[in-house]
Formats: sequence, C-alpha cells, structure tokens
Amino acid sequence: MFDRPLNRRFDARKAERHGETVSGFLSWQDMPELAQVTENPATDRIGVSVRFERTDDRVHAMHLAFDGTAKVLCQRCLEVMEVDMSGACSLALVMTEAAIERLPDGWEVNLLDEDGSVDVYRAAQEELLLRVPMVPKHTENCGLIVNQDDDPVEKPNPFAVLAQLKGSK
Repeated sequence: MFDRPLNRRFDARKAERHGETVSGFLSWQDMPELAQVTENPATDRIGVSVRFERTDDRVHAMHLAFDGTAKVLCQRCLEVMEVDMSGACSLALVMTEAAIERLPDGWEVNLLDEDGSVDVYRAAQEELLLRVPMVPKHTENCGLIVNQDDDPVEKPNPFAVLAQLKGSK
C-alpha cells in the first residue's frame, strides 16, 4: 500500500473529479520542519493516503490518513522513543483567503497554489507537526532515577562552615 513515494503536487480539481484514493509514503527528509523536531533518520518514512472530494455542502476537500511512527527524545531520560503518528484529517481547499469566510464552520483550511494545485508534503507536514508532543515523555518509568521516598533526605547546608567562621570572629 505504501510501497512508493507519494507525488508532492496534485491538481486538486482534477483529482477531485477522479475521486480515487492515492497512497504512498513520505520521507522525513522531505519534510524539513518535522525532521528538526524528531529523531527519524533519513531512511524513515510515514505512509499517507490522500483522497480528494467535493462534499455535500460544496466544499472542495482533501482527506489525509497517516500510518507510522516518529522517533522523539523523552524529556525525562533523553532516550529515543516512538510516538504513534497514525490518524486522519480533512482540509478544505480554497483558492483565496476570501473563500475561507464562506466555508461552513469546523473546517481546517489549505490554500491552493495559483495554478490550483496542492502541495501534499506541506499539508502533511503541518498536520504531523501537530501530532508530535510538545514535551514527549515515556508513559512508564524510564531511565531517569527518581527518589520515591515520601520524606526528603536532609542534606547538610554547605554554607554552615561559613556561618561557623563568621561566628568565631
């Protein structure tokens, strides 16, 4: 299903008329902003399905479905961990910012290029960036050792020696 690279650009109106679903993969190296916040090597990729349609309320829509994981650093132990990036989203495709105001409520928007094409990589990258946790942490205990005692251990004050010297003068 995701055995070949996905085309970067689609003529949205033409793809909408054909109404078919196109599947392929995107490489992390083709999405530079996403590559900056993840630990995925250049060989990693994510599966993407794209479907264009005109909805009943006359919205030109692009539906994206993702299947894969991203590698991020756990902020507790600083070890690499995987985050599930699978999911789906729908975007309204518009030619102008004025057309955004005419959309029914609840649609996320993607502006088409001047020639009516959509950059699927850019749209996918924006959606995938929203799926990366701001502060990734393992759900279970990770490599960080945490003191589980209820009573804090009292440590000697390192300035106690200075207090003694000041008191002896």
